[in-house]
Amino acid sequence: MSANLKSIEALRAFRASLIQFIEDASSALQSMGMELQKSREWIEHDRPQYWTIQTRRAFDLVSQTRTAYETCRMRTVAGHRPSCLEEKEAYNAAQRRVRNCQEQIEHVKRWANKLQHETDEFRGRFARLQMMLESELPKAVARLDRLASILESYAEMDAPPPKTDQSK
Repeated sequence: MSANLKSIEALRAFRASLIQFIEDASSALQSMGMELQKSREWIEHDRPQYWTIQTRRAFDLVSQTRTAYETCRMRTVAGHRPSCLEEKEAYNAAQRRVRNCQEQIEHVKRWANKLQHETDEFRGRFARLQMMLESELPKAVARLDRLASILESYAEMDAPPPKTDQSK
């Protein structure tokens, strides 16, 4: 294979760009790792805790609204019982809230499992790229540096003297 290298400076500029790429890519990977950790923390710790608290509050509300509904049903006003529609609707809404909170806990568990799987997949790809950034690309930079030095040395050499025809 032959190369038609027009400028050693272009080779050095490519080397500098490769170094910048390594720095930028390493920084991006580090940021992605931190964002992934924050996301895992949120899904695995923050959300379960939040929905557990919300479920407890929802059960407390069910208890309160059930008591209010039963109290209303036991009352008699002027010989007849009130309809207690508002109390019954509040009780039903509180029960729906409990079911919703319990569903959210299940959703969070499923998402935590899915996130764990995706995290493992990402870390595998991440490790390969990290190894390339830490090992392979620095070797390429060193090779480019050596190549540029060799080419500069070659360019500085004097051209060989022209051959003279001594057979005459």
